[in-house]
Amino acid sequence: MTVPDASAALPEAPPRTWRGRLALAAKLAVTVGVLVLLAVRADWSGVAARFADLSPGWLALGVLLKAAGILFAGERWRWAAASCGAVISSWTALRLMLAGLFLGQMLPGALGGDVARGWLTYRAGCPAASVVTAMILDRLLALVGVVVIMFVGLPHLVTASPPSVAWAPPLATLALAVGVAVGLQIDRVPLPAVLLRPPVTALLDQVGRLRNALFTRAALVSGFHAAGVHITTIAAVVAFARALDLPVSPMDALSVVPVAIFAAALPISLNGWGVREGAMAAGLALFGIGSAEAVVLSLLIGVSVTLLTLPGGLLWLTLKAEAPQR
Repeated sequence: MTVPDASAALPEAPPRTWRGRLALAAKLAVTVGVLVLLAVRADWSGVAARFADLSPGWLALGVLLKAAGILFAGERWRWAAASCGAVISSWTALRLMLAGLFLGQMLPGALGGDVARGWLTYRAGCPAASVVTAMILDRLLALVGVVVIMFVGLPHLVTASPPSVAWAPPLATLALAVGVAVGLQIDRVPLPAVLLRPPVTALLDQVGRLRNALFTRAALVSGFHAAGVHITTIAAVVAFARALDLPVSPMDALSVVPVAIFAAALPISLNGWGVREGAMAAGLALFGIGSAEAVVLSLLIGVSVTLLTLPGGLLWLTLKAEAPQR
């Protein structure tokens, strides 16, 4: 496949401005602040004893489940790209996903890994417009998968929530679903002529391309793989809980983990660290799990992903080596 001239299609990244530095500092403050707050308030006395009796089998199963989640994520990217007219093999998609996840751990920002994966996919010969749409679709399908699973776990979460706030989870989930549906129709809303300028029209055109890609068989297959990523994470939390002898049932995890996944995806911390742990601690507290134990469960998820994506560094070099082929 012919590789396009990158210099002619994509501009150089602009230098980081003071606003960018301020945003990065704010994310760092949120990450550190939440982790410190959890560490101070948590009772760590029993955690060491649980690690002393850690079950290696359950721990290995949790790591294997997270590895399976990466395989699902690779296929999610392959089919998302296919729905936008970009054809890549399963092996290439997995390498791109691993490289993107690895770089996402290194880059300060929730979208760093996505942008890196998109750039490498473009360097592999896929059209720039298709890659941009696929990147947005990939994120959207991951969000839709979380929303669907959140709906499944809502009854169990509501029954465990205090009556005064039991209405909040269903309302938030419904608002999220409605927001996604409305956002996909925004290009069909009549706008005043004064607003129809290139930045706005480009955005509206992108929404139209995204909607067209969403209603394809390839996007449906990608959506199933997106759900697979979240389900393996939920199962991994249960396995890690068994390894630590924590009474976390599959339904408990189904109710809490999707909320933590969504919280971690918000661009308010460094790659979701801190926010994910806070959401896990708050959610699992409803089912009698201490904040220290919940934080450890969340950290096991984050650390396992980090370790599993280390090969992505080598794959990134391999993908870069393929770029000069024309």
